[in-house]
Amino acid sequence: MKTFAKLAIPLVIVTGSYAENWNAKLLDANCANKNWPGATQTSSKKSREQLAKTCAPSASTTAYAIETSDGKIYNLDSAGNTKAASEMQSGAIKPDKDGDVHVTVAGTLQGDTVKTDSISGHAAHRK
Repeated sequence: MKTFAKLAIPLVIVTGSYAENWNAKLLDANCANKNWPGATQTSSKKSREQLAKTCAPSASTTAYAIETSDGKIYNLDSAGNTKAASEMQSGAIKPDKDGDVHVTVAGTLQGDTVKTDSISGHAAHRK
C-alpha cells in the first residue's frame, strides 16, 4: 500500500497541471470582464461575435483575455499580457478583415486565468 501511495501522489501532481493550446479570439480583458460576466456555453454565437467587436484589443490594451470557441473567457496572466502587447505592437498579431483578433495560446489553465507560455497570431477565420 505504501508503494502505491508513493506512486500515486506524484502522478496526481503531474496530471493536475499540463499545457494546453487554445485557438481563440483575443479580447481586451477589462472590457470583456465588464460586458460578459460569467460567460457560458449557452451564449449565442451572435452575442459572442458582438463581444469580440465591442472588446477588440487595441494598441492601448494592457490586460488581455481569450474567448474560446465554446464561449468561455479566460484572462491571460501578467506574462501573457506582456507577450500579447508586444505581439500586437510588432504587428505579429493583428485583426482580420472582420476586426476579430485570432490567436493561438499555449499555457496552463489556473482557475479562469491562463498561465501563458506563448501567444501568436492565428490566421484562420472561423465562422
